[in-house]
Amino acid sequence: MGSPAAGICNSQNSTKRMFPGRSSSTESKLETFSSPCNHSLKGKNKMHEEDEGIIISPTYSGVVEQDSANRKHTAIMSSSSEKLTRIEDLITLNQDSRKIQNSSNVIGTYSNMIQQKRNEVMRKYRDFKKFDIVEDYSDHHYKVKGPNSEKMQPHKNWAKRIQKEWRMLKKALPDTIFVRVYESRMDLLRAVIIGAEGTPYHDGLFFFDVFFPYKYPDVPLKVHYHSSGLIINPNLHYDGKVCLSLLNTWSGGKNEKWTPGVSTMLQVLVSIQGLILNAKPYFNDPIFARPSGSRTGEYRSMKYNERTLIYSLKTMVYTMRNPPKHFEDLVIGHFHNRAVSILTICRGYTKGVRVGCGVNVGEEKSSHGFQKNVERLMRTLVRAFEKIGVDNVDEFIPEIVPEFTPQTRNLAQKIRAFFCIKG
Repeated sequence: MGSPAAGICNSQNSTKRMFPGRSSSTESKLETFSSPCNHSLKGKNKMHEEDEGIIISPTYSGVVEQDSANRKHTAIMSSSSEKLTRIEDLITLNQDSRKIQNSSNVIGTYSNMIQQKRNEVMRKYRDFKKFDIVEDYSDHHYKVKGPNSEKMQPHKNWAKRIQKEWRMLKKALPDTIFVRVYESRMDLLRAVIIGAEGTPYHDGLFFFDVFFPYKYPDVPLKVHYHSSGLIINPNLHYDGKVCLSLLNTWSGGKNEKWTPGVSTMLQVLVSIQGLILNAKPYFNDPIFARPSGSRTGEYRSMKYNERTLIYSLKTMVYTMRNPPKHFEDLVIGHFHNRAVSILTICRGYTKGVRVGCGVNVGEEKSSHGFQKNVERLMRTLVRAFEKIGVDNVDEFIPEIVPEFTPQTRNLAQKIRAFFCIKG
């Protein structure tokens, strides 16, 4: 047996092997090469030494141990990799969950902001006073008029009379008329009238600027209509002139004209609403009033209402884009409140409902051209409503349907005739 130190190596190295015909030096070489513990052999699996037909193929326990350690290391790394993969999946899942949660929070926050904005708009609309005193008159039509525009002193009762008019307006204005007066310019006033139901002006906002001359009340007021260049009535010109007997700008009987000490600003506003912005404005013109009630007159009145309705809708869009000073809250709140109703009525017009009718009455319908014009304008209205913050009105955008040409219309008639289909 070898010494204890020899136990580190394989037991076959503990005894010298003697080969006949070999010198001690050769044996020494063989012994050296046969030693599995020799550091010069590290990293080699086999070494062949040929000498007189003898092959020495030593086996290295260190390599086996290294292989075993590598396999264990690989197994540990594989297991660790799987664990890491599962951890990464959990981390990714948590990140995705956080992203979804954050997105939900953002959406919820955005929805809350929209709701708060809508609530604020409607609060200002509900709190909007029918009559109020303001300061800035920079966009008023008659702003250039004033003390230097008329070379005379105001009537001695001029200021008292205007203050009396203010008190009357504050007390007796109807719910569909709103007024603003100016603290530093008592001679100016602005009013808006909401179009009445059953007329082509339904739910529209129509603005008028007023000037009190220094001879007031001996002479009537001067009134300017904000037309935006559109003629919506025979008595409201594109340049803003208002034709009304009470203003002495239109013919009328003695009792219909301005009467000093009797006629008032409130009377003027109510007359504009009832006599001008009415259900059949075509007959406001005396030239056309004669055929009123006849079939021809009613047909022309219907066509005029269709055109007026289109202009009224365009006026809505213009007003939303350019609200007059001190009426911004009223404009935005009014159209927030009435957007769905306006679009619902417009949809009825595209189905043939006549202007001024809440439902289709009888067999007589609106013209085909009018229906198409309303369809096109509805898209503009929806975008204008959305721009001021109205939600969920996309559903009112009509689908684009190709119009019938004369050729396709004739073909449809031939098909109906062939199959004996009426209509």
